[in-house]
Parts: sequence; C-alpha cells; structure tokens
Amino acid sequence: MVAWSNVRPVKSLPPLFLALLASAPACKQEAAPPPAAPEAQLATDLPAPMIDTALRMIAASDGPRAERIPGPSLGAGALVQTAAAKGGGDVRWDAEPYGAIGAARRGELLPMPDSGKDVPDLWRDPGGTWVAVGGRAEVMLVAVDLLGDRGAPVFYVALTQPWLKGKVALATPAGGASLAHFAALYQAWGADRMQAWLSQMKANDVQVLESDDAVRQAVVTGKAIVGILSSDEAAKAAASAAHVLVIYPNQRSIGTFVWPTALFRPKDAPHPEAAKRLAERLASREIEQLLVARVPGYLPLRPQIPVPPGVTSAANLVVVSVDPGRIVSEIDRRKAELTAWAESLKRRTR
Repeated sequence: MVAWSNVRPVKSLPPLFLALLASAPACKQEAAPPPAAPEAQLATDLPAPMIDTALRMIAASDGPRAERIPGPSLGAGALVQTAAAKGGGDVRWDAEPYGAIGAARRGELLPMPDSGKDVPDLWRDPGGTWVAVGGRAEVMLVAVDLLGDRGAPVFYVALTQPWLKGKVALATPAGGASLAHFAALYQAWGADRMQAWLSQMKANDVQVLESDDAVRQAVVTGKAIVGILSSDEAAKAAASAAHVLVIYPNQRSIGTFVWPTALFRPKDAPHPEAAKRLAERLASREIEQLLVARVPGYLPLRPQIPVPPGVTSAANLVVVSVDPGRIVSEIDRRKAELTAWAESLKRRTR
C-alpha cells in the first residue's frame, strides 16, 4: 500500500524535469482510416436490418462492398415503367416481382447469377434475367376463440358458408400481392369458377379492406373470424398475444399462392463488375436462409433451407403452380374487373 504522506506533488518535481516535460512533443493519436467507399449499390424495399447484415457478411468474406439505398415498393404500375426510372442501383432486390417482369419484357436486364440456378423453375425468369430469393405466401389467419365448436376452414370455398357471413376479411385486390393472388386464382381455377366464387363471397358480405395490416387488425380485434393476407402480416399476429392460427390454404386442391421476391441487374448499372459479384452472392442459399431467419413470414423457395418455428418452406407446400409472368398477363385482363368487385363491396360498408 502506498503511503499518501510519501507521495510528492507534481509542483515539487525538479525544475529541469518540468522543463523537459513541458517541451516534450505531444503524443499524436493516429486518426482512424475512413471507411472504404462502396463498390456497388443495392436498391431494395426489403427490411433494412436484414439487408445491412447481408451486405456486411458479403463484404467480410471477400465480396464487394455495397451500400443499401431505398428501393420503391413496386406494384402493377411498374409493368409500364423502366427499371432505371423506378429504383436505380447496380442491383435490385424487390419484395414483389412486378418491376423485374416488366423490365425483362423490355429487354432491360442482364442474365441472372449462376448461384440462383437451384431456385425452382416456378420462381425464375424463363428468359434467365431475374431470380427469386425467398417469398411470401397468401395465408388464412383465424381467430381461434371465435370458431366455437367449428373447425378452422382450410379451403377458400369454405369461406362462403353462412356461419362466416360478414366475418371474412381480405385486402382489396386492386394492387400488390392481393391483386396478383386473385389473378393467380383466375389461372388456377378458370374464369367461370373464379367468378362464381367472387359472387358467393360478395353474397356472404366479405369485408374488403385497404391493406393486409387492416385485415390482421380485423382478425385480432374480433371483427373478422378469418382473414386472407400475406404471411409476413400474419406472422405479426402470431407473434403477439392474440389467439390466432395461421393456415396455408388449399393444400388438398390448387395449393397456396406464393409471391416471390425478385433479384436482378439492370443493363445500365453504373458498376457492372461489382454488380455481377454482388448479385452472385445475394442469390445464394446463404442469403435466402438469412432472409427467412431474420424477417418473420418469409418462406424459402429452395428445398432443405431451415425455417423458424411456425414457418413452412415452399418446398414442402402444395403451391399454386402458375408462373409469375402468366399471373402478370392475367392482371392486365382482370384488374378493372377486380377493382369494380372490390368497390361494390366497399360501398356496402360506407
């Protein structure tokens, strides 16, 4: 132990030592080097925390350094607009494939990376320009406590039963994944059966709401017993205290609709070599697994990718087997009809 009485204060140090101390050059702390400039930009509307993690992983393992920039959430309107005008970036990863399909039709895209070739054919551009890395399903969210002694419906045709009159909710099929879903049903069922189902749903006073979020809220608050909505919104309800059940519908008939993401490279990318390397890494199984693990409600499309509890891989589902390009063509034919159907139901509730 040091005796404080024996410690000499600084002012009692010898004058020569104090002079040397005063004249000694100050120690200079070297400034940290500035971060390396990004080699490419990724434009995306997928959740930022997952994307940032993916880009750090890629940069740390000899991949290109890339930065995330906001990408627009593209609906069916992207089919008549150029990829460059609607997003920018060297690489695009969109939550919905409208932008990629439209740009591919106009010849604006470069070939997809080889690392995406193990994605099932249903979710790859037949022309080889874009590839899906994960996707979302259209599921049914059921308020379990409101079922009474009835079992949960597992087919869409069951939603027209009298006991569900006024108690089924869905997002308006005028845009986004809901529009694509209904267009896919036209393809899977045929026009006559689809129009009959729409008429039966209208007669059963289905609630047509503005968004999947509104559908989730309707089920959670008891305003609806069943909601049709995207799996990422359903996952929010399943993670809450609400007593709900998520069902992948139509597993013994046409299957569940899965709407993929789309990864692609515009031909006018400003950094083509870095973009090619970045797309190769983003299309990998590793990144698809990261997406599924970090963003609730997203499904892997490739087989044998681990999934969190409550999620089913698309590889283990019966899915609506209509390729996205045909769905988009059906949208062109059916959008006005579906919009009119939705508006007629909204007027009933005003």
